[in-house]
Amino acid sequence: MSKLLTESDVRKVIPIGHSKYYELIRSGELRSVKIGRRRFVTEQAIADYIAGLDQASAA
Repeated sequence: MSKLLTESDVRKVIPIGHSKYYELIRSGELRSVKIGRRRFVTEQAIADYIAGLDQASAA
């Protein structure tokens, strides 16, 4: 089971700003789950996002 990460946790792994974080979530590039009023990203979603970056740069 993947760990749920907060915005600050995600931004430690992926060097992006606050606005870019929410832009990636809105666009669907970075999958997230909402629990109550809070939004979380799984470790797997981060791995998938990074893999997508690798594929895009290879093309």
